[in-house]
Amino acid sequence: MRVACVNADPGVSPRDKPDKGASVHVQAMRRAFSECGATVLEFEHKRASELTLALEEAHAGGALDLLYERYALGADSAGRFARAHDVPYVLEVNAPLLSEKAQHQGQGFRAGDRAREAQIFGRADRLLAVSSRVAAYAQELGVARERILVRANAVDTRLFRPGDRSVLRGWDVPETAVILGFHGRLRAWHGFERIARSVRALSESGKDVRLLTVGSGEYAGILAALGLAHLGLHREWVAHDEVGQWVAAFDLLALGYDGSLGDYFSPLKLAEAMACGVVPVVPDVGDLPRLVVHGQTGWVYQAKDDHALTQALAYLIDRPSLRARLGEAASKSVQGSSWTAIAAELLDFARQQAALRATRPGKGSR
Repeated sequence: MRVACVNADPGVSPRDKPDKGASVHVQAMRRAFSECGATVLEFEHKRASELTLALEEAHAGGALDLLYERYALGADSAGRFARAHDVPYVLEVNAPLLSEKAQHQGQGFRAGDRAREAQIFGRADRLLAVSSRVAAYAQELGVARERILVRANAVDTRLFRPGDRSVLRGWDVPETAVILGFHGRLRAWHGFERIARSVRALSESGKDVRLLTVGSGEYAGILAALGLAHLGLHREWVAHDEVGQWVAAFDLLALGYDGSLGDYFSPLKLAEAMACGVVPVVPDVGDLPRLVVHGQTGWVYQAKDDHALTQALAYLIDRPSLRARLGEAASKSVQGSSWTAIAAELLDFARQQAALRATRPGKGSR
């Protein structure tokens, strides 16, 4: 099968920004389609006319069996092409981008914005949503629920798997210390300050804990401001293929989202940590309580409650046998959540669509 993978977002680039979360997602899906036996044709943030021409040329060289696009705000060329050529079209939507734009700019929608986005979503044979909230957003724009596929962001279990603390050799870390980890590019919505405050409270109560951060951002500044520099361990950004061995050194992963900036996300870091056997401690925001089953594959605490987060961490720090059980269950729970599984499901869908199209008296369009 020939799959056209379109990324129209100039801020996402597997080539120039390969370790950015969104770029990891794009590249992971392309690799997954290829591993499923498909021929993958990559199209990167071209102008509308250039993208249409490139797709035309690719289709002329051999019929496209699936057009898979990561949605970028306002981008509609790929969808128009798919409808014009009757190519099965899957649109991956990672966030309510129009709502985000309106919120960040402090203004409402412009006339016609919602209608245009509804039209773009409506062209997709399947809309792949990374969370139930994104799915609800699509439904608000008129997409029928049966045309929406909800799949949380997946993980490459070859890169992220249980390990040990060997990467910390040479660092002054006692064997008895519990490692609370956080990895990725630090953003305001991550609530890292809440996590750091919990570490301070835990340390003041006598818990032997360290905070290991891997990635880029003001980690050191935040810890220094809270008087926690002596408890912080930091590894600057490493290639995505190497991140797993650092995540495997974590005992616990805490997420500090409070829901004030949205509840539609599907954190890559969550699935990656769980695959490594790290115990996730997450707030009851969005789909997180569904991805992490409280007391079975991790721990769920009340969002916006710093004390609840600290209590949850303290409880787990004091119970190594419970952490071991939860970590093992967390790792097992995400083994089927692979990018390849999602790609295989979409390729099956494309085959079904091709069979349905073959039975029609003539090509249709919407």
